[in-house]
This record gives sequence, C-alpha cells and structure tokens, in this order.
Amino acid sequence: MIDKRAVAYYNLSKMPFGKDLLPDQLFVSASFKELSSRLDYMKAQRGLMMLTGSPGVGKTAALRCFAASLNPGSYLVIYTPLSTVTVADFYRQLNSALGGQPRWRKNDVFASIQNQIRELVSQQKKIPVIILDEAHLLSTQNLIELQIIANFQMDSLDPALFILAGQSHLREKLTSPVFDSLQQRMHMKFHLPALSQEEVGPFMVHHLKTAGCSKALFTADAVDAVYQNTAGIHRKVALLAHRTLTVGAIQKKETLTSEEVFLAFKEL
Repeated sequence: MIDKRAVAYYNLSKMPFGKDLLPDQLFVSASFKELSSRLDYMKAQRGLMMLTGSPGVGKTAALRCFAASLNPGSYLVIYTPLSTVTVADFYRQLNSALGGQPRWRKNDVFASIQNQIRELVSQQKKIPVIILDEAHLLSTQNLIELQIIANFQMDSLDPALFILAGQSHLREKLTSPVFDSLQQRMHMKFHLPALSQEEVGPFMVHHLKTAGCSKALFTADAVDAVYQNTAGIHRKVALLAHRTLTVGAIQKKETLTSEEVFLAFKEL
C-alpha cells in the first residue's frame, strides 16, 4: 500500500520499492545479469531449463524481463503459475494456452499439445517459451508428464523452451531417482541468489531514483541494518526500506539511520 506521507515528506513522485517497475527499470545485480545471459543462451538452445531461488529473490521479475525482451513475432510466451493441478488439468491448460482445440482424452490432449508446438515452429515460425512458475508445487506425475511432452522425434529435437521456476527445494526434489531421466534432459540449471551485502545499497538507491529521489536518504549504517535483517532477499529489502521510509516520515527524519530501520523491522 502506498503511504502518501512518505511520498509527500521526501518529495517523491511515487512510493519506491513497488512491483510496478517496467522490465527495463529493474535493478541489475551480478546474478541477474548472469541469469539473463543464461536465458539468452537457452533462447537459442531451447529444451528444458530449471530456475530456482528462495522466495522473494526476483525469479518471476527476471522471467518477466526476459519475456518482455522476446520479439512477439518470433516467440509465443506462455506463463502459468498454476502448478497444483491434476495431470488432466495440467494437460488441458497447456493445450489451451498453445491454442489447441479442447480435447478430453489424455492421448488426444497430448497429441494436440505436440501438434500445436510443431505448427507454431514450422508454420508460424514462432518458438514457444513455456514458463511453469511455482514448479516446486508440481506433482511427481506432472513432472514426469512434462518430460514426455518435451520429447519430440525420439528425443532428437527441442522445438520449444520449457522453464521450470520454483523455490530452492525444487532442485532437491529432482534428485530423487524417479527424476533421473528428467535431470538428464535438463539443458540448464541456475540458482538465483539474494543480493550481496555490497548490492543492497545500490539496489535501494536505484529504487529511490525511479521514484524521483535525487539525494541519499539511507545512511551507510541504515543500509547495513537493512541487509542484516533481510539477508539481501529482494522482497524483504523492499518491504523493510518501504516501512523505514514511513517511520522516517512520521518522525520527520531527513535521513534514515539504523535506528529507524530497527523500529521499522519491529513493526513488520
């Protein structure tokens, strides 16, 4: 929720640390830059990719940025965060997103999915980019079915890019022997870490600048306190910085120190 007191007191154009930034306004950390290069590689390679990270480190934001960079004339982006579904629903939602006609029998839906992918690539010259968010919630059977769906021409072709994005334990989940075949077909695995201690300050300055702030509001000890209380998790940093601004506005503080950060942390 936007706190108008902080916006007015610090003469901001809007409340910073929000989710409404455009893809080209996101803070580019070292790990974000590395992930972008991996995604660009997979754009050409295609096949299966796994992206993991703790909640709040910016996985979805990074994927949103990647999707926005793709030419809609050459790529069809399908994004679904609905992972707690049955195998039948999993098949149907993917078939529908690809533009396939409704089918009810599993074999028919499977055939429609693969046919739609083939047609997109061969007829429309579009590469499907299928992003399955919250993939750590996918059932064992759905993960096995995904491996089958991604198998084209006796596993000799990768016409689409499938990205499984989920929390860190997705990587652990896939170490089970039942997923050996899926693991072997995974072209890329990337774990997105939190911000480093050195990146928290620039992250906060970046977000403040997007809100029209031209001066340093947080002291060095305040930035350090933010990191100590968030471990660099993007979402936690944003929430704590947001709350600290509100505390500072209420107390009429021109600059924000570790004292205001700790007060804000207690109120979160």
